Amino acid sequence: MTKINIFDRTLKIIARNYVDLLLRLAFPDVPVRLVGTLENVELSLPVRAVDFVHRVEYQAQEYILHLEFQLEHQVGFPRRMCGYYGALTEQFEQPVMTLALYLKPRRSPIPNEYVVTLGEQVVNRFTYPVIPLWNYVEEIRSGQYRELAPLLTMLVREPGPDLLREERELIRQEPDERKRADLLALAVTIATRYFDKAFLWRFFREELEQMREATFIEDWIQEGIEQGLQQGLQQGLQQGLQQGQMEGTVRTQRENILQVLRARFGLSQQREKPLADQLETIDDLDALRDLFNHALLDVTLTDFSTQLEQAADGRQS
Repeated sequence: MTKINIFDRTLKIIARNYVDLLLRLAFPDVPVRLVGTLENVELSLPVRAVDFVHRVEYQAQEYILHLEFQLEHQVGFPRRMCGYYGALTEQFEQPVMTLALYLKPRRSPIPNEYVVTLGEQVVNRFTYPVIPLWNYVEEIRSGQYRELAPLLTMLVREPGPDLLREERELIRQEPDERKRADLLALAVTIATRYFDKAFLWRFFREELEQMREATFIEDWIQEGIEQGLQQGLQQGLQQGLQQGQMEGTVRTQRENILQVLRARFGLSQQREKPLADQLETIDDLDALRDLFNHALLDVTLTDFSTQLEQAADGRQS
């Protein structure tokens, strides 16, 4: 199974959905206009995917905007940025603007140039803008850059539950339902670095239904299978939902099972309906919890269907 960098993948949600905000951060006094987004851009020699590439326009001139998120600085990063710049310029035959956005606070200046020297003489120099996002914590918390709210847990020294509440309130202000779902799921993904997973799922239990609409939910579930996130997911869901009525808990557990099956096996409506009908016949919460585990771990859909039939037969006997 291919390893997914879910953290890297989710950061690209911001680079895709909120490029206008990032442009304001990088060029606050220049009215640069977003024209379009270039998906899945890869560079050759060697083949390497870049974080995100957009088309922007300023004074009738079109540019390629290349964004790279960095958790913290790596020694070889300026050289890579120089390579990205050259390859993108050659590939698209347009002027390229390359920006780096950093997430982990640091006191020392961030290197932002690749220099080739001959003795003490500088032969070549490539520089690029760097945006240390921790410098914008107050603007994010005030709502000016509320779209970056999921990053707050990374941008402050000691994140706590109060900060999570701020994040949640800021995210709830996003009017677009799909973008709001992405921001909620991104907030949870980042917060797992600092908080217990079961606590997070209890904390965000009211937003669980919205998170199912996130654009990267399939990657999220697959990453959970590979790294054990399903235990935190199941525990958090169960602990949070037990506070409601049993009927609602059972109904939600059935939907959770179907959601995992959709993500893992790409269920069509025709294949999903008989499974959903069988699940409707099972009211025992322990049996549904066991089926949830099978939905996460069974190798094939046939394996799960066998377990579902046995659970349904056990209910009828």
